[in-house]
Amino acid sequence: MRVVFLGSQEIGEACLRVILRGGDEVVGVGTFEPAAHEAWTDGVAGLAREHGLHRIRGRRFRTAAAIRELQDLKPDILFAIGWRWILPPEVLAIPAKGCLGIHGSLLPRLRGFAPVNWALIRGEAETGPTLFYFDEGTDTGDVVGARPFPITDTDDAATVRARLAEESVALLAEHLDGLRDGTAPRTGQDHSRATIAPRRRPEDGRVDWSASPQTVVNWVRGLTRPYPGAFTTLAGETLRIWKVAEAFESLEPGAFRVAADGAAYAGVSGGAVRIVDATLGDEDTRAEKERAFGALSRGGRFES
Repeated sequence: MRVVFLGSQEIGEACLRVILRGGDEVVGVGTFEPAAHEAWTDGVAGLAREHGLHRIRGRRFRTAAAIRELQDLKPDILFAIGWRWILPPEVLAIPAKGCLGIHGSLLPRLRGFAPVNWALIRGEAETGPTLFYFDEGTDTGDVVGARPFPITDTDDAATVRARLAEESVALLAEHLDGLRDGTAPRTGQDHSRATIAPRRRPEDGRVDWSASPQTVVNWVRGLTRPYPGAFTTLAGETLRIWKVAEAFESLEPGAFRVAADGAAYAGVSGGAVRIVDATLGDEDTRAEKERAFGALSRGGRFES
């Protein structure tokens, strides 16, 4: 079948490889570069160059020229995986077999933005990718399939993101034949069970030290590398906190100290957390980590 593929990041690259291995004719590829605060490589663009695939110029497909380019490609099906923009009705109507995407949560839970981050922040017990048909809503279309997996106490944004990419590849490979011949499942979502994941920006990562220990642990592990990180302010600089753990200590929320054994603690509501990994300033380097723990060793309070 003739495929248009829109995608980015590791998940997009891996899923495009599945489609190429399946022997389908990829007639057009759309992608985009990471923003300044993002840490991923544009593997989709590299695959397009390697295979000599036609590059699509459109992003939001709001212009007649962008719509016409898609129409002229005559795709049977369109996949958007790692794509940031909602496809307009004019695009949804083009492929006879529909437009599909993979969302990084178990729909209808966590519809919307940043499902990796929100699953951890909210303490979800499990997550997984969902392969679904696009409609005019946000992640509201019929579901082809999903691959759930548990979120463990040792997981963070990096491990969940990697597992999602791995399971997404398996999910697409499982259903690609059925999508070709029209036998793939198609089940409507139970909209009464839906939860929403709002858009996140790097500046939304400030730690609330008045929250409970588990809430702070989830906040930090949900925003850690490869994302910009949770943060607070120390001595007028941004302290990025990459990992914390619950601790049997008692400090006032927002206070911090370093114990005799060198462990750094920060007070939260009803206890404290141990700061395991942090950097001070804009660079995520060993020098900035040493500077962070040097500043913490002086004790005091984080600035609001």
